[in-house]
Amino acid sequence: MAKDVLAKFALDKAQSVVSPDGELELKDVRDNVAYVLYRVHKGQDHCETCVVGPDDLRFFLEDMFRSSAPHITGFDIEVEEIPG
Repeated sequence: MAKDVLAKFALDKAQSVVSPDGELELKDVRDNVAYVLYRVHKGQDHCETCVVGPDDLRFFLEDMFRSSAPHITGFDIEVEEIPG
């Protein structure tokens, strides 16, 4: 993975919003695109309406990255459902 401190910082800030219903992992940064894995907890312990959907997450990440890592201009978000 390419080391990108600003992208990691922005994603760490975003993590506080999706917790405890999901986890974000910065997989890579290439050509100003952040490749993000979004693990969504599913199960009876988590509220279905609490989970941030991929489209909402994309808009949210754009705002976070615009302020903390403005060189990131695109996102590739992979969603993985994991047992809650």
